Amino acid sequence: MSLLTIPTADAQPSQAKLEAKIGEICRKHDLPAMTVAVVNSKGTLQTARWGVRKRGTSDQVQPTDRFAIGSNTKSMTATLAAVLVEAGKIQWNTTIGQVWPKATDQHIHPKLKAVTIDDLLSHQSGLPANISDLSPEAWAGFFAENRAPALERRRMLGIVLSKPPTGDRGQYLYSNLGYAVVAAMLETRAGEPFETLMKKHVFDPLEMTSAEFRSLATAKRMKPPMLWGHKADGSPIDPRIRGAENPTVYASCGTIHIALDDYAKYARWHLAGDPKPVLETQEAFDHLHEPLVESGPGTKYACGWICAPTSLGPGWNHAGSNTNFFALIWVVPESDIATIVCTNSGQSQAFTACDAMTGHLFESHSPDLGKVKPERLVGRYQLNPNFVFDVRYRNGRMMVGITDQPTQEVFADSPTRWSYRSVKATLEFHLRPGNSPAHALTLHQNGAAQKAKRIGN
Repeated sequence: MSLLTIPTADAQPSQAKLEAKIGEICRKHDLPAMTVAVVNSKGTLQTARWGVRKRGTSDQVQPTDRFAIGSNTKSMTATLAAVLVEAGKIQWNTTIGQVWPKATDQHIHPKLKAVTIDDLLSHQSGLPANISDLSPEAWAGFFAENRAPALERRRMLGIVLSKPPTGDRGQYLYSNLGYAVVAAMLETRAGEPFETLMKKHVFDPLEMTSAEFRSLATAKRMKPPMLWGHKADGSPIDPRIRGAENPTVYASCGTIHIALDDYAKYARWHLAGDPKPVLETQEAFDHLHEPLVESGPGTKYACGWICAPTSLGPGWNHAGSNTNFFALIWVVPESDIATIVCTNSGQSQAFTACDAMTGHLFESHSPDLGKVKPERLVGRYQLNPNFVFDVRYRNGRMMVGITDQPTQEVFADSPTRWSYRSVKATLEFHLRPGNSPAHALTLHQNGAAQKAKRIGN
């Protein structure tokens, strides 16, 4: 995932200019169509689209067309997990062994029994990337979708959990398979199919009426005009045939199709920082965005989100593809902006094109962003009962006192990152949209990151 470095601009682009820019990027990268949205915490700033539903036709892409978002489904799965955590049906540290306590070592390998929901959501379970890594024949069989999705997941568990993990628990190894296991855990504890739970607890509260889990059965009922995906070679693939979408066993990691306006509602909810209407507590909401493991140079993985720096502040992003579509979402709370870019192509250049479009959207919609007043960082932050940061801003200097230690000055590396000169340590402040004060800070020192929550002024 690229790390966006975005300059500022003077004004929001006109609709015509934005549509022209999308067309320019699509022509440059040979994509059939693209749709984009920009939102802030108050609503949608702009949407636009360009191109055709199927290469070689004149059938223009429409606002109601449902794009596949692939692995961007993962943060929605994590959000559903947070709902069930609040309901007391499961916990972030609930293990595979606890969900199926009667399973023997023949059914669940001993090394997998201690794997938690958090491990699975942050790709630290040790499971391989896909079912096909364990059994190409079994993976091919899932495309027939001969059983209900919940039963397909049960069959999947029998194939994968009995085998030893391919990686070590606690190490980052991206795994679609891990999210399939999460879906089975959630529906087992809740007593309802994963898809039903998602609609009831995520789609419906956010009024995402177009969101659907695509299956072979629903695809076969589609009628023209239809949005077609395009394979790696650029050729169109009929959305009604087997192989146009992942099988239902992978619903939790990548079979959602959704119209742009509804996907924008989801982005706005994460951006705004208010748990409701999906969740009840700030703790559950914040857990979704808490970095849990290093996932690459300069990035960490949370629950379905990649945490990465931008010039406008820390951002959350994810890219998704079902091999025939591509989607890219970015959320930057400190600058109160989120962007969505989707294309109906799985060509290798789809990411480059979506990333370029994201950069343009940030540049053209962020004239006043990235300007955080130091006064917003002032306050007291508790690391533990005996360790409290007392942050004060006086006469242009940021001073930090620590319990039983002398007050020292810190110096700005960016509006939200301030470093000591006397020791190798940095304070990263966390803000939500608007002008509210920082709600937490993270101390980065000696390779460790420790978070302290705001406890007052």
